[in-house]
Amino acid sequence: MLNLTKYNSYKENSNNKLCPYWITGFADAESSFSIRITKNKDRKIGWRISPIFSIELHKKDLLLLSRIQAFFNVGAIYKHRSNVVYHVQSFNDLFNVIIPHFIKYPLLTQKGSDFLLFKIVVNILKTKKHTSIEGLQNIINIRASMNKGLSKKLLLSFPNTIPYPRSKIQFNKIINPNWLIGFIDGEGCFYIKPQKFGFSVNVSISQHSRDKNLLKGIAQYLNCGIIEKPNTRPDTTVFIVYKFEDIRNKIVPLFKNYPLQGVKYQDFLDFCKVVNILDKSKLTVEELEQIRKIKLGMNRGRK
Repeated sequence: MLNLTKYNSYKENSNNKLCPYWITGFADAESSFSIRITKNKDRKIGWRISPIFSIELHKKDLLLLSRIQAFFNVGAIYKHRSNVVYHVQSFNDLFNVIIPHFIKYPLLTQKGSDFLLFKIVVNILKTKKHTSIEGLQNIINIRASMNKGLSKKLLLSFPNTIPYPRSKIQFNKIINPNWLIGFIDGEGCFYIKPQKFGFSVNVSISQHSRDKNLLKGIAQYLNCGIIEKPNTRPDTTVFIVYKFEDIRNKIVPLFKNYPLQGVKYQDFLDFCKVVNILDKSKLTVEELEQIRKIKLGMNRGRK
């Protein structure tokens, strides 16, 4: 059980409502659909079933998390170590708000499979079918197919578990650019790379190889970039844009028309400064030093 400290309602700038497609794109990157199953002697079947929708971010993105909370108008925000967590556990809020949103604006990654299983469990709870041993075992079977599967404790408690069939999400296409902006807000990186005679820039998105078709779809949607498979991470696939002309003429204009919403926006602004400096035939020593300083303050170097 996470040691969470609840924040008071955090509403600063929360009237700046997020696009629903952005919400789904960001959820594809950062959210979790989970089923917590714990022993509880007060329950008829001796176990408590708690479906939870959550998004956990670094505390630097507390304002963004508060805007997500304001979008759904349900749930609470908690502090967990150096992170903040948006947490929706109310059955009514899950059934009436969270699930309808992701039905209307579907997830595009394989996380959509977890959502479909999550939805089945919520429907079982609504019909009270979980109050029998058979119903409980059915939920355990579903839980075994979600995320990282069952804990050792649950495996020992339910030795007859047969994992529920897991659907594979078939990627079709990106129908709204705001989904992509939300996804990159969660999974994208803007990099400045030192070179022998200066610097280069690139933009990348890393995913598990099971979502390789999604990354291919992103490359097709942006009409640039390539797909790579890192030698050091065999289960990972990376979409990456190296070509400077594509970054200048396609990537930068996209994010100017559809701005990033989290602290990553600051990395994009610094990235644009470097792109503008590099868009010259020859750089001065002072400009190279300026790029170096910008790079040091981006991504993990940002205070």
